[in-house]
Formats: sequence, C-alpha cells, structure tokens
Amino acid sequence: MNSNNISRRGFLGASAVVMAGVAGLTATGCSAESSLEAVDKHELPVDPAKGGEWISAACWHNCGGRCMNKVMVKDGAVVRQKTDDTHEDSIEYPQQRGCVRGKTQQQQCFGADRILHPLKRKGWQPGGGEKSNGQMRGKDEWEVISWDEAIKLASEEIKRISDEYGPTGFYCKANNTTLNVLSGYVRGWDTTSHGTYTLDVTKMGLPTTDCGTGDADTANDRFDLENAEYIIMWSSNPAWSAAGTPINYWMAARDKGTKFVSIDPLYNASAQMLDAEWVPVRTGTDMALMFAIAYEMLRLDEEKGGIIDWDFIHKYTVGFDSESMPEDKTIDENLKDYILGKYDGTPKTPEWAEPICGVKPEQVTELAQIMAKSNKVMILHNYGMARCNGAEMLPQLLIALGAMGGHMGKSGHATASAYHANAGNGGARLISAGAAKMPKTTNPVTTGVRQPQMYEIIKNGGGHTQDVSNAYGSFHEPNPTELGPIKCIYHMTDAVLQTSLNQKEGIEAHRAVDFVLTLAQFMTTNARYSDIILPVTTEWERCGGFGDYNNREYLPFYTRVTQPLGEAKTDQEIGELLIAGVGKDPKLAYGKTEDQQLYEKIAGCKVMGDDGKMKTLVTLTADDIKGLNAEGAPQEGIITLKELKENGGYQFPRKRNDKHGHIGYQKFVDDPEANPLKSKSGKLEIYCQARYDLMASFGFPGIEQYKPYPTYIVPCTGYESTFKDGKIGGEKGEYPFLMFNPHYLRRSHTVFDNCPWLREAWANPVFLARSDAESLGIKDGDTVLLSSPYGKGLRNAAVMDVLMPGMVGVPHGAWVDVDEETGIDMAGSDNYLIGSEYSGMGVSGYNNQICNVEKYTGAPLGRDCDKPARWSAN
Repeated sequence: MNSNNISRRGFLGASAVVMAGVAGLTATGCSAESSLEAVDKHELPVDPAKGGEWISAACWHNCGGRCMNKVMVKDGAVVRQKTDDTHEDSIEYPQQRGCVRGKTQQQQCFGADRILHPLKRKGWQPGGGEKSNGQMRGKDEWEVISWDEAIKLASEEIKRISDEYGPTGFYCKANNTTLNVLSGYVRGWDTTSHGTYTLDVTKMGLPTTDCGTGDADTANDRFDLENAEYIIMWSSNPAWSAAGTPINYWMAARDKGTKFVSIDPLYNASAQMLDAEWVPVRTGTDMALMFAIAYEMLRLDEEKGGIIDWDFIHKYTVGFDSESMPEDKTIDENLKDYILGKYDGTPKTPEWAEPICGVKPEQVTELAQIMAKSNKVMILHNYGMARCNGAEMLPQLLIALGAMGGHMGKSGHATASAYHANAGNGGARLISAGAAKMPKTTNPVTTGVRQPQMYEIIKNGGGHTQDVSNAYGSFHEPNPTELGPIKCIYHMTDAVLQTSLNQKEGIEAHRAVDFVLTLAQFMTTNARYSDIILPVTTEWERCGGFGDYNNREYLPFYTRVTQPLGEAKTDQEIGELLIAGVGKDPKLAYGKTEDQQLYEKIAGCKVMGDDGKMKTLVTLTADDIKGLNAEGAPQEGIITLKELKENGGYQFPRKRNDKHGHIGYQKFVDDPEANPLKSKSGKLEIYCQARYDLMASFGFPGIEQYKPYPTYIVPCTGYESTFKDGKIGGEKGEYPFLMFNPHYLRRSHTVFDNCPWLREAWANPVFLARSDAESLGIKDGDTVLLSSPYGKGLRNAAVMDVLMPGMVGVPHGAWVDVDEETGIDMAGSDNYLIGSEYSGMGVSGYNNQICNVEKYTGAPLGRDCDKPARWSAN
C-alpha cells in the first residue's frame, strides 16, 4: 500500500460505537412465534406436499433483486416456497436467492385482503358535481357490483367527461396503452427515484439517469469490485434496496480485502455487512462535503503532489479549470477557482463545510487521501443524496471528484451508480427477453405537468403550467400551457398517491374531481380514494412472463401458479372491456392474446455467444408453440422450453477473467475521439452549458442562483431551514430536525406494506438518534408524533446509536391512514409530511425535509401487525 492509503480503523473515530445500536436496524416480531431460537440441527422439515409440483413463480415488484422464486402447488394450493437451488452456489456462478419480500409473495396472491370483485363507493354516482360526493372519498363504504355494472358506469362516465372536457380532462401519472386509446390524459412527472439525475445528465456525458447498459454502463463488472482498494458507497444501501443476490458481490470484494467507506446519515445494513468505515453526513448536504474533499485534494496536491490526475482532467473533462473550458461557455468561471474561493471569497475548506454537513475536517482530509490518483478507488453512488432540494448540480460535482483521481476507465477504478438490479455488476446484458410486437398507440395529449403542481391544478379547476416534459427524464424547451378542469383520475399501474410528495394535498385533489378509477389487488391508497375499483390479477394468476430489471447474467421466467382468484382480470382484459365500453375497438390497443405475446417474448430471448454476438436462447418445437396457445415458427436455441420453465429462467455462466467483464468508460478512456460521450464536447462536462441552458429555460424560482458548473446553493428546504433565521448555528426553529426516508426491507417502495408476515417481522418505526431521543424523553418503542409544515403522523420510536444526531429517518412506503378528526396520519407516511417545494432546476426534496419530534401524549399506537386489514369482505 502506498503512502496515501490509511489504516482500516482510526480515521473516523465513530466506528467504535456504531455497533451499540445495530439492533435498531433489525426488527422484532409481533408474536412469540416470530422469535428466533437456537437449534442444534438444520434438517429439512417433513415435506407436507408429497406429490406436489414445483413451479417457477413471479417475484415481480420493483425491488433491485429480481431473484428466483419457486412454489410447490398441491391440489391448487401453494404449500411450500423456495428460492434458487438449481445449481451449487459459488461466487463465479451464484444462486439467485430471494429475500424476505420474495418469500411473502404468496400473501400478495392469496392474501385475505385481496380485492376479488368490482367495488363501487356507495356515495358516488356518475354525472359529476354533487353527484360525485367527492369529500367522502377515503371515508365512504364500499359495495360489490358486477363487472357489467362496473364497466358500464366507468365507461359512461369516461365518455361524459371526454365529451365535455376532451382528453385533458383526465390525469394519469404513468404512460398506459389502454388510456391512449380510451380517452387520452395529462401526464405527471417528477424527479422521484433518481432525483437530480433525472434532469438530462446526458448533456454532461452520462447515460440517462447514470444508469446505462452495454458500453454506456459507467460501473464495472462485479468481478472487478475485488480489484479496488477502496469502495466508497455514497448514499447506498443495497442490502435493503437490492436485497437478494446483489449484496453477495460486495461481500465477495470485502473477503478479498477491499475496504469500504459508507457516506450516509445512517450506519446502514450494507455498511454493517461490509465492515465499512462510516462518514456520518447530514442528509441533503452531500455537495458541501464533496466541495470540501475537492478542496483538500487540491491542497494536498499542491503541498506534496501525487493526488490529482491532471492528465485525466485535461484529456477527458471540460470545465474543471481555466485550461479546460468548453467552447460554448458563457461565463469565464470554472470549478477549481470556485472551490478555492476566487469568485465569492469563500474557499470551500473542510472548516467551511463542517457546520453544514457535520463531517469533521480530519475525516475530509482522509477521504481526500483515499481518493488520490495513486489508489484504486470506486466511488459508487445511489440516489438518496440526489433526491434533495439544492442537489441539482450534484452529478457534475461527483464526476469532478472521480476525475480528479482519474477513477474511471480502468480496472479497480469507477465513478458510477450502483443502483437496483445492476448494483455492483455493470455491463451489457448477457441474456435478454424478447418483446411482443403490439399496436403502437399514442396519447393525444402531449402535456406533462410537474407532479408538485399537478394537485394544485386539479384543485383549482385548471391553471397554467410550463410544459417541459411528458415523461420521466424526457425534457424539452418549455411550452407554456393553459389547462382546463381535470375531472377524472386514473390509477392503472402506479401508486402515485402514496409515493408522490405532498400526499395531504393529493388527497384533497382526489376529492375534487368527478371520478377516480383504480385497478388494484388490495385496498391501496390509490384504491381507498377512488370511486370504482376493478380487481386485477397478480402475476401468479397470469400465463407467465419474464422478470423486469433483472441483472445482466440472469433472466427470470415464471409460469402460472393459479387460475385468477374471484373475479379478478388481467390488465389487458380490463383494458379491452373499458375500450369496448366507450365504443372503440380494443384491437387498437391489444392486437394479440396474452398467450401469443408470451410466445413472442420467449421466441425473442437472446444469449451472448462466444463470438460476442447475441444468439437465440430457447428451442421451440411446433408442439411447444401449440402448448403455448400461440402461432409461430419453430426455432433452435441452446435450451429447451421445458428447461426454461423448470429452471425458472436462465443464468449465464460466468468465470473470472472471461470475455464478458466490463470496465465503465473504458472505450472512452482508451480512445476518446473514436468513442465520444453524448455531451456537446464529447467529454465529461463539469461545466455544462447545454444542461444549464435547458434547465434555466424552465423558469423555476431561484434559477438565478445556479451556474453551469456546481456551486453550493442554500436549498429552499434543508438544514438551514431548521434554524429560525435560516442561518446555521443560530436558534433552532419550530422544525429543528432533518428528515429523510430510507427504503426499508419490509417494503418495496409501498408494496408489501399490508403483508402480515412482513408486518410481524419488520415494524414500522421512526429512526431516532439516542442523544436526541434522550433529550426528548423518548424511549425505544414509544409512540412519537412527527410534525412538519405540511402534516402530522405517528410512528413508534426505534432509538439507535447508528444514526447521526439531528436526523430523523422515516422509512418509505407506509400506507397513509389519516384520522379524519385530528388530521394525523396514524401510519406516519413519509409523503404526508412532505410539501411541494422546489426551486432552481426542479428537484423534489424527498430526503431533506424538516420536522419536529415529540413524545405522543395520546393512546400509544401499538403494533401495526395487530391492526385489521383494510379490506376483507370477499
């Protein structure tokens, strides 16, 4: 190890105490049956399903694992469940093991609270106005109706609204084939999951949202993790966000000697598993820390050299210093001189950053030494830090840090995302599913409204919007648009009322329209505030398919587990009924049966060959195609349809040093002229005029504070907002704590929140630092009242030593449960506490909100696993 490296212990000082509160990150069961007892033997239980059949089953929710799931079916019932045991487990050829969420999928299908028949809210009648009785949404009783009545009521109301208001009289968050034909609709967009990375980072040279595939993937292959001396996990917790197989990649690197550093407000589960050093940082202040690290790298390089890779900066980037400015610059300023304080008289020193981010100067210096060019370092980020007000320029600053050390394009080095199913395993897919050729439909409405403004427009009966996008991450020059009344809200494949910010106003908006139609499996938040609910099947009740977002080496395939329960129908069946109900031809949206679509997906599966070209994966005989109830031509592949089904998909065999490794940016670094990036300069643009100009054209408030290169911006809501006068170090204000909403193993976003097994295993807590809890007289398990400028909620306290003081963690996804008399959310939904503020370029601040915490004086919450289900009248 060279002189810039540091010992595993000692540079933080915090690691010695973190384990004292690790228990706060686990959960206790709700019953004696949930407790764990030591056993002397690990014998398989007697198989209660002798004679049953193992079937590959979907694990379909938006989790980063997308692992293998199998169930044993006997006499039409699921009696056992398991994960991947198709081969011996090894690092080179790992089993695709599921997590606790996958093992509870049977409660998603067979749960007692499934909605199995069409439902109508009793107080709602078609026709609009007072007939809607909108204020009773969320409070009214439900009645079971027939499919004929449900489709008649829904289609007649849709046709009425369409005739009176046109296609802009409808709103839906997600793009939907049925709705394109049915009526058209205004779309909503938000920065949500990827935060500031949604705002067209391709203009600075990154792939879309910094999540590429193939050569565009900026992260390295999993086998290269172990070649790094340090992996810095910035705002990253794959053990929860990508549970299942991905975390094994990181653990393999740990076992080979790679050292880990976790930069996060919480010493999270991944940091614990990897024995990582912890840099506690206040949520939403990561840019201040980045500036300070960059300053220290400049200072250390000036003092002793060997820290900054100047050749890399000048060859592969523009805008870092005066020698590397882009041709399209409009101001003669650069990042280096800003960091040194040339423009504002404030050098961005560790001492400057500490009051903001809370990281001690000596820790900043050690991080700067780690990131030196002489070390093999991977800087791998997730998106919690990007979902913050004021984080608009964070991608450029992170790229600058990576470029300063030359940490791109070579083994052991990376500056990239480590997100979702691709966490820790970058590169082109080695296996992929086919796609069914379907009719192309187009939404007649091109207008997209920023989600924080959408609810206001609905409540006001219309209004002005700067239309800048009609899809997530797809931006264009603003188109000023006047919208009329929106009278119908569709919920087809989204959970927008639960997952979007300003939930309280969202509920009000749902009560303001004439009609809310939802497809649902459970009484979700969307469903609860609807007028008609149409029961939709789970993936276990469909003909089969492929898991989405799987990792580059594994393609999960699932088959039907059971026939549709009750009267549930597939999305396509419901779409066809609705389209026919308004007098249009369903074939405009769906020209093929679902069985035919499945065949085309199977037939189109490809696998990487030894020659580097994709080849046909599945052999299909004429009998196979007939058995799929489809039409098509036989083909030759490398596995049979039977093998695809029995194995639950196909896993590409890997070995170290095979031909399928990947190093992010390698082709660009090897020959930047032959392999330019998508930016105007073809390089990584630390000063990016094009991105700035586009975002400035939106006209969002506060844009005048920003420049085409990263600067520190006081966010419209953030740490400064916790002080009365907005100045750090002064008297604390009414909301003295910073709140963030980590993803949590109990849920996949909002899915599984109603699952009894997960409710027993994982509570619904609020994370509090021990010092804060003690000062407030709060003990572990006490009911806590959370207050923000926008709402109030209750949760039970999880007091821990692994959370930075002043931070409040409200795990994401709890289904809102508002007490109509008090206005308090009894579930403590994170988005019920968040408002709609945004500024500058429009990033929504999901992770740097302000709140107050106090011990609740009313009746304690108790355990939410003891609460009755929202719906059980099947």
